[in-house]
Amino acid sequence: MITEVVIKNFKCFKSLIIPELGQITLISGRNNVGKTALLEALFLFFDRQRADMILRQYGWRGIEGVAPEPHSMWSPIFHNYDMDQEIIISATLDGETESAKFTLNRNFVPPDVTPSQPPGDHQIPTDEEPSTTFSLDIEYTNMQDCKIGLSHLSIDHKNQPYLHIEEYKTRKIPPPAAFLASKKHISSRETTNRFSNFVKEGRENEITKFLRIIEPRLDSLTIVTEGPASFVHGKLKGTSRTREIHLMGEGMEKLLNLILHVASSQGGCVFLDEIENGLHYTGLPKIWEAIGKTLRKYNCQLITTTHSYECVQAAHEGLSEIPEDFRHIRLDRKAEEISAKLSNYDMVGTAIRTNLELR
Repeated sequence: MITEVVIKNFKCFKSLIIPELGQITLISGRNNVGKTALLEALFLFFDRQRADMILRQYGWRGIEGVAPEPHSMWSPIFHNYDMDQEIIISATLDGETESAKFTLNRNFVPPDVTPSQPPGDHQIPTDEEPSTTFSLDIEYTNMQDCKIGLSHLSIDHKNQPYLHIEEYKTRKIPPPAAFLASKKHISSRETTNRFSNFVKEGRENEITKFLRIIEPRLDSLTIVTEGPASFVHGKLKGTSRTREIHLMGEGMEKLLNLILHVASSQGGCVFLDEIENGLHYTGLPKIWEAIGKTLRKYNCQLITTTHSYECVQAAHEGLSEIPEDFRHIRLDRKAEEISAKLSNYDMVGTAIRTNLELR
C-alpha cells in the first residue's frame, strides 16, 4: 500500500508532499487543482513496463493523437512544459521508498535491433558517428539512492513509442495497478474477459450482490455470445430476457468495472477518477460500505477523486466500521503553488458537523 508520496515538476505540481495515505483515499478540490494529475502521477509510477505509458494517459483525457516528436509527446507532463527540468515521483510502498526520475535525453543512442549483416563484401565503417535521438530517460532508485532500474522511452523508425528497459538484479516489479478514467469507457471485451475469471471459479454471485446496491432488481449476471464477441449481460427480476450491462446505466458499468479491477489488482492499487459519476447520492453510503469491505477482502488500495460534497459525506457514513482505513485530501491552489490538506476520518466528521468546505 502507498503511504507517502512526493511529486516534483509533474504537470501542475511544482512540489507536492502527501505524508499519509490510507487504504481508501478520497481526493477533492476545485477545478484545475490537479486531482486527476495526482492519480496520473501515481499510476505512472506503477505503469513502467509499457511504451505507451504517457500516451494512453492523454487518451484517457480525450486527446486522440499527438505528433511523433518529443515536445508533443512528453512536454505536457513537465511542469510549465519545461523539459529541461526533471520530474520526480517518489512513493513509499509497503514501507519501502522508491523514486522515479524522468529526464529528457537529447543524445540517446538506440540499441541495434536490426539483424546482423551476413559475412561477405559488407564493410563496417570506422569513421561513422552513431546516430542519436531523443529519449525520455526514467531512472528508478531505492531509499538508499541506489539505481535499481533504467528505461529509455523513445520513438522508433515507424514513429511509434519504444521502451528500452535496462534490467538490474535488485529491481522489483511494482504490484498490480489499474486506472479507471472518467472520460473513457472500458471496452465490453475487457469487462467480459475480467468477469469470465469469476465465472470460471463459480464466483459470479459476488459481483451480482455488489451491483444490487444500485439495482435491487438484478437477479443474475451471465456471459452472452453474439457473433464473434461476448458480453456481460444482466437479468432483472420479472423480465424474460437479459440486457447488456453497458446498456443498464453508467452506474452499473462503473461499479462492475470497479470491483473487477479491485479483484484483479489484489495486493496493489486502483486509481478511479470521479467516483460519483453515474451514481445517485442516496446510494453512496452503501456503495462506500461495500467498497471498503471489498478492498479489505482483496488487500487492495483505492485512490479516487470527487467533486461532490455528498460523496465525501457518504464516504464518512459508509466507512464508519473501518475509520482507520480512510483519508481525505483536499488540494488547494495559491498562485502557482498547489498544496494538499490531509484529514483522517475523525477530522472529516468534524468538518461535516461544522459545515467546513471539503470539496
